[in-house]
Amino acid sequence: MIGISIVPTYTLAFERTHRRGYYTVTINDTKCYIPTRLFYAVFTRLNRKESAGTIEVTARQLEALGIIAQILDQNRYQIRYTAQHSYDTYGRPCATSYVIDALSLGQSIAITSAAFLRITGADKRATIGCMDVSATQLDELGFVRKEVADNVRIERPIQYA
Repeated sequence: MIGISIVPTYTLAFERTHRRGYYTVTINDTKCYIPTRLFYAVFTRLNRKESAGTIEVTARQLEALGIIAQILDQNRYQIRYTAQHSYDTYGRPCATSYVIDALSLGQSIAITSAAFLRITGADKRATIGCMDVSATQLDELGFVRKEVADNVRIERPIQYA
């Protein structure tokens, strides 16, 4: 006789963000971004054509997602960068800038290539990719984090009659 064990499951909602290459899930009332590769490693039988829905997960799978989310949230921020080249009227390259997306913040900025390479330490031949940066590097790049924005005090100018 074959023994059958019943494993309790939980329902987890997920959504794939096409631009970012991440799955968005809510774990313990916290919105988390899980990289696509790791999401598929945890849920091997998931239909990869599905971009949103719900899935039944075991306690071990939920724990694995929680561990991944904790690792990604430890004062590390994921950015995606793309080099943008500008050309003069004769078709010669004249300037290069980087468009950077902070994936967890939902913000995008453009920065000169010299500043980007100095702050992140990326190779000057890098044209597109993702990397982890620290909170101080994120501030240097020009992104506004919630922790920093809460500490800023805005003073109104004095109006004279």
